[in-house]
Amino acid sequence: MKAWKLSLLAAATMSSAAYATEPMGIEMGSGVKLLPSVELSISDSDNIYNQDSSEAVSSSITRLKPALAVNVDLGSTAVDGLVKGDFGQFSKDDHDDYSDMLYQAGVRSSLNSRNAVTASAKLNQGHDDRGSGTLEGSEATNTARPDQYDETVYDLSYIYGAKSSMLNANVALQQMDKEYQNNRDVTSDRDHSKTKLSARLDVTVSSATKAVVEIRNTEVSYDNSSSIAADGSILNTLVGASWDITGKTTGEVKLGMSDRKFDDSAKDADNRFSWEANVTFSPKSYSVITLTTSQLVNETSSATLGTYIASEYSAVNWTHTFSPFVALKVDASLSSDEYVDASNGRKDDVTGFGISGVFSPSKNIDVTLGYNKSKRDSNISGLDYDKNVIALTLSAAI
Repeated sequence: MKAWKLSLLAAATMSSAAYATEPMGIEMGSGVKLLPSVELSISDSDNIYNQDSSEAVSSSITRLKPALAVNVDLGSTAVDGLVKGDFGQFSKDDHDDYSDMLYQAGVRSSLNSRNAVTASAKLNQGHDDRGSGTLEGSEATNTARPDQYDETVYDLSYIYGAKSSMLNANVALQQMDKEYQNNRDVTSDRDHSKTKLSARLDVTVSSATKAVVEIRNTEVSYDNSSSIAADGSILNTLVGASWDITGKTTGEVKLGMSDRKFDDSAKDADNRFSWEANVTFSPKSYSVITLTTSQLVNETSSATLGTYIASEYSAVNWTHTFSPFVALKVDASLSSDEYVDASNGRKDDVTGFGISGVFSPSKNIDVTLGYNKSKRDSNISGLDYDKNVIALTLSAAI
C-alpha cells in the first residue's frame, strides 16, 4: 500500500510514526511541515489477561491514537518531532483503561558528503496490560491496574561514508532508563537503566552487496539492590552481509555470539549463539514478503524467573496489493523464551497468526478489518493461553 516517506532520521528513530496512509502534510513555510493523523479502532478480545481457557475474560476495547509529527528541512540539517497519544477503554473493567503518551525529537546534520551526526530523544509513558507485566496466569488481576512506566531513551551517533564509498562506519551511544510508576509492591525491583555503545563497519563487496561487522556492549544497572537485580553487561559480536538487488530483494543477515555477564559472582555468565536477519523479497512490485528472525536478550521480571530471558523470534509477513484501493496482509510468528537459571526451568513458546484486509478510498484514509490469534505453550502449569482478537480500524491523515 502507501507509505509515509520520512527523512532518514525520522525513519530510523520514529518507526512508531509510520502510517499506511500517505498524508500530504501542512506546509508552514521555511521548510516546516506538520503531519497530523488519527487512528480509531474497535476490537473484541476473548482473553484480555492471557489466561488459560478456564479463566479467560473477554472484553471489547476502543482505542484512539492521535498524532502530530513535524518535519523541518534546513538544508544540510533535518529536524523531526512527534507527539502521539494512545488511549484505550475496556468494556469489561475500566481499571484496564490506559492513557499512554509518546514524545520524540531528533536531528540529523550532514557535515559534508561523507560525515554526519544524529541525535534523538524519546519519552515513552506506557504500560503493560494486566497479564503481560509483573503478574501472569491466574495472578493477572492481583493488581488493580496495569503496570505504568516512564521510559526515556537518548541516542547519539556519528556516521562516516556514503552510498558509493568502499567503507561506511557508524559509532553510536544510547542511554535508556525505565522506571515504573505504580504497583510498587511488585514493580519496585524492575527499575533499571541500560547504556549501549556500538560500532558498525560496512565494506562494499560488489555493487549490490556489503560485508558487515558489528559490536555492541550494553551495561545494565538496576536501581534497587534486591535479589532480582541482574547488574552486568551484554556483549554482542556479529558478522554478516547486507544486499540490495533493485526490484527483487533486500536484506541483512548477521551471525555471532551473545555474552551475558553479571556483577554478582554468584550468577554465572552465559554465552549463546546469536543472529539477526531481515530479508524482503518482492517477486512483483505489488507483492512483498518479509522475513525477520533474531536471538535477543531480555530482562526478567522476578528473581524466581532466572537471571535473564533468552528469546528467539521469527516472523514472516506477506502484503499483496490488488489495486490502489485494496490490499491483503498476512503474518505469522513464533517466539521461544528460555528463562535462564529459573528455579522452575520455565520455557515458553508463543505462536501468532494474523490476517487483515485494507480498503483505501483515498490516499489519506485506510479502513482495516483484521483477525489475530496468539497461543502460548509453557512448561509451567497455568501459563498456557489462547487469544483471538477481531479489530476494525480507521486511519486518517492530512
